[in-house]
Parts: sequence; structure tokens; C-alpha cells
Amino acid sequence: MQQVAIFLYRAIGAGVAIALMEVLARAAEEPLSRVPFVTSIVLVMALPEAEPARSYNVVGGHMLSCLAGLIAVWILGAGDTACAVALGLAVFLMLVTGSLHPPAGINAFLVAAYDLPLAWVISPVLVGSVFLVGYKRLWVLGEYRLREFELFQKLPTKPDLGPPKLDAATLMRWRAHWPYNRSDG
Repeated sequence: MQQVAIFLYRAIGAGVAIALMEVLARAAEEPLSRVPFVTSIVLVMALPEAEPARSYNVVGGHMLSCLAGLIAVWILGAGDTACAVALGLAVFLMLVTGSLHPPAGINAFLVAAYDLPLAWVISPVLVGSVFLVGYKRLWVLGEYRLREFELFQKLPTKPDLGPPKLDAATLMRWRAHWPYNRSDG
């Protein structure tokens, strides 16, 4: 049950994070379709200890991906070819710098597809990625506090989430109500 409580806490954190991003996007008059953080939020909140969720990876991955998109547009102009080149270059840059954050790849695609300006890289991307990193740190501190509560520590550590224990009589009752029988063809 402790693990379920942690999962619930992290899921609530993800929901609150996207709600805050929506508020910030509206305040900046940025269409939600151009706010590239939904998958970053899922990764950072669900697996905060994972390497791709590190602060360096989140901010660096988003910035390098934008840079790749800008380079592709500068060389090829906006379009399908630029999108493919931008994404490949983004992955290369993230791998070379050790800042792989897979959700950031969307930035290269968006910049190359829509010819987004450098101002878009600053806001919402840089501002949003720094905000997300700060939010994650605060939420993780809250998780550590949650783990210290006496009530949390009294929860069982491993819930029985396996398949239900079924006996032959239960199975026969279920089979009698099942609308499809093998003999029906």
C-alpha cells in the first residue's frame, strides 16, 4: 500500500503540474498545442529518480532539441525534411552531451514544422523547463515528507496486486453466466 500511496501522490503531482502549465500558457497567450511539456511532466513526476528526469537532462534536452530545430530550419527551411533532420540532430546532441530527455524531441519537430522563432525557445520552452525542474524538486521534497508520516509508515509495504484467488466453484458460476461457450461455434 505504501507504493500505491506514492504512485497516487506522483499522479496528483502530474495533474497539478499540467494544470499549472495550462495556466501559464494562457497567461502567455501561447496555444496549448505549442507547449511541449505533457510527456516531460509524465516522465519527471512518475520517475523522478530516472536519469532522463534529472534537471540537467530536462533543461538541456529541451534546449538542445530547440537548437537542432533552429539549425534545421536555417539550413533547409521549415518542412518535413527539416523535421526529420532536426529530430535526428536533437537525438545526436542529447546523446553526445549526456542530456537525453526523450520527450524533448518534440521541440525539434515543432520548431522545424512551424518555423518557430528564438523567442519561442525562451518562452515557453526555457521558462517551462526550468519551472518543471523546480516544481519536481518541491514535489519530491513533499514525497520525502509523506514517507516520514507515521500513518504512511503503518501501511503495508507490498499490496497483493496479483490475480484473484479462484476456486473451482467460482469458476463454474462464472462460466454459467458467460455468454459465449465453445460449443456455440
